[in-house]
Amino acid sequence: MKQNAQTADNPLFVNIDELGIATISLNRPDYANAFNAQVITQFNAALDTLSANNKVRALVLAGHGMHFSAGADVEWMRSMAAKTQQQNQLDAFQLATLLEKLDGFPHPSVALVQGCAFGGALGLICCCDMVIAKKNAMFCLSEVKLGLVPATIAPYVIRAVGVRHARRYMLSAEKIDAATALSLNIVHQICQSDSLENDALNWLQPVLTHSPQALIEAKKLCHTCHNAPIDEAMKRYTSDLIANMRVSPQGQEGLAAFLEKRVPNWYKLDGEK
Repeated sequence: MKQNAQTADNPLFVNIDELGIATISLNRPDYANAFNAQVITQFNAALDTLSANNKVRALVLAGHGMHFSAGADVEWMRSMAAKTQQQNQLDAFQLATLLEKLDGFPHPSVALVQGCAFGGALGLICCCDMVIAKKNAMFCLSEVKLGLVPATIAPYVIRAVGVRHARRYMLSAEKIDAATALSLNIVHQICQSDSLENDALNWLQPVLTHSPQALIEAKKLCHTCHNAPIDEAMKRYTSDLIANMRVSPQGQEGLAAFLEKRVPNWYKLDGEK
């Protein structure tokens, strides 16, 4: 997960390491990594590129500097207040699209959080599979303080914390510390080592030894089961999925490797080819 030098003029830094771990870093530390239209456009493009890259096995989302992200850039929001309703709808739809792409990213994703993670940044976090936070991390759904609502992020936040907690924190805009975020399912783990990156690797390295196709299908399975009733269509989907995976090349290889007491052919560590 070593990263190249981040250039000050690039608000989004993207890197892929030798293990196939892609990192997207918000790179506006002087603005607490607040995002604007440019960041969202680049973020959408980066997710498209990484999703299509067969070398990518996982994604890490981070913020450069003291804070993960303060959410939407105030100057950007000020500029949008002078735009038409249609322009605002198109602009907001880009953020909604970003959240959808991050939530549906085909490979395991980890968010690393330090400092502030406010507003839309909390939505980004709730779209990741694993969230590791430092003890100083602070979260907030602050939109109502500005006369706004956390609209585009709401589906992901509500799914993560539940509607009762969402109602409390969306209405109160009170700050949520790391320990409380852990209890609310916003965060999965408080950083246990000297760095967030080390904790991310401790989780990702075992995950990267699993079947790449099984990881992709497992994420799809979670989305499908969450969004659909347990009915005949669900029974058919789940039955067909396990049947297809059993006869798939990686399913066959995984079973053979287990029976033969060897590692499967997709097993790679430390950049082995």
